[in-house]
Parts: sequence; C-alpha cells; structure tokens
Amino acid sequence: MKKRISSNIRWARFLFILFGFIFLTALIITLAKDSIHQDAVIAESIFLIICPILYYLFDKAKTVEFDKDFMYVTSKNKKEKIPLKMIYKIKLTMTEINNRSMWKISYYDENNISKSVRILPRWFYQDFYEFKDAVIAVNKNLIYKSYSHSFDIDQ
Repeated sequence: MKKRISSNIRWARFLFILFGFIFLTALIITLAKDSIHQDAVIAESIFLIICPILYYLFDKAKTVEFDKDFMYVTSKNKKEKIPLKMIYKIKLTMTEINNRSMWKISYYDENNISKSVRILPRWFYQDFYEFKDAVIAVNKNLIYKSYSHSFDIDQ
C-alpha cells in the first residue's frame, strides 16, 4: 500500500491566479484615477509579476509516495518509480513553509544519474519517518542529515 509523504500543495497555484486578477484590477483602477500614485503602481506591478512565478513553482510541485520497496515521484506529466535502495541521501533544507521544513531526497535513476526531489512532508511527519526507516532498512549507506545551516551548499 502506498503512503504519501509529501503535502499536496499543487492546489495553491489557483490562489495565484486569483491574486493576479486582484492585482491587475487594482493596477487598472489606480491607473484610471486622475492622480496616479507612483508607489501604488510600483507595488501592484511587482505583485503582478510575482504571481505567475509563484503559480509556476506551485504547478511544478511533485507528489512523493512510497511503499515497502519503491518511492514514487509524480509530477504533472511524469511518474517515476525508484527502488528505495537507490536513495542515497535524505537531508533537511533551510526552507520552511508554515513552520514545516522542506526536505531534499537524492536518488539515482535507472540510468544511474543523480536526481533529487524536494518535499514538504505532511503534518506530523508520521509517514515521512516511516519512509526514512524503510530506506535505512534497505540502504545502510544512506546519508541522513536532520540539520542544516547557512553554509550548506547543497540546499
């Protein structure tokens, strides 16, 4: 039975479409006024530029699941099935969202090319710790780092 270890954050991309329309409307209203406030135009324009970038990042989010033998990485248009023994590093990153830390899972694909996926574990980390234990059970050489600092190059 598959268990999901990553939070489902792809739905949040639709918020940035909504925010984009709100900022576009605000910008049009600000520009339609007789006296244009330069600060308001700049702020609304910046937020209008940021919204598509955040939409893209959230749209790119991957779902990560596992069972006793494999890790499954699902993106919008691709599915990968990785044996747990091919995972060589699980590392905490410095990125936090809502007081939850993102983790980086590094693995080798079927062509022995190093890849990685960043995940935001689900609340309470129960399935994530179960995943970590399953990987340690099949890969004694796993590098597991539950700490991070500002001098880490591998974020």
